[in-house]
Amino acid sequence: MLDERDLKILRRMSENARITFTELAKEVNLSDVAVIKRVKRLEGSIVKRYTISVDPRKLGYRIVSFTGIDVEPERLFEVIEKVRNRGYVMGLWLTTGDHQLMTMVWARNEEDMAKIHKELSEINGVKRVCPAIVLKTLKDIEMLFRID
Repeated sequence: MLDERDLKILRRMSENARITFTELAKEVNLSDVAVIKRVKRLEGSIVKRYTISVDPRKLGYRIVSFTGIDVEPERLFEVIEKVRNRGYVMGLWLTTGDHQLMTMVWARNEEDMAKIHKELSEINGVKRVCPAIVLKTLKDIEMLFRID
């Protein structure tokens, strides 16, 4: 069970994974040792990994797309392997709803994105590619999640 202090620790670590145990301890009114124990427990159950968040545009990727992919059911796992190995696919999810697969694609420019979507649509077993170009981030994910 998580209590309010655990949630505050998770919230603060999601904002800054490099926060010191001493700083965390002050913010949640616990000793350094108690915070270390809580963090280790969270790492063993809830915290899957530590990572960074980058701005694709500052890395030269001007276009970001959330792209749904409709797949012939008998070719689903074959398509997953082909899509997973594309360097421009930054995220890949198996989903229910409108599309069996959802991807996050980064492209250098509009022409690059058009080529990527064409390439995805030509994978054997792909029925349809449905891109949604991100215009502006209005709210970012505060606590990143990973469902294994």
